Amino acid sequence: MHAKNMRQAILDKLEHQDATVPERAVDPIAVRQSLGVLENDFEVALVELTDTERVGLVAGQLYLRRNLL
Repeated sequence: MHAKNMRQAILDKLEHQDATVPERAVDPIAVRQSLGVLENDFEVALVELTDTERVGLVAGQLYLRRNLL
């Protein structure tokens, strides 16, 4: 999957799962498995999406359960 498409797919999956506040954060492993992508490619896309100043925040106010940094 192309990197830009993977980033958008991650955002779409988080939005679909209503991960819009930290209390509703989604496990990144579950997202990766649902997209069926390689772990390394997925991690690279997440690092590109993750805000380095706020733990777990992903672009568009969508959240993951852990800090990737």
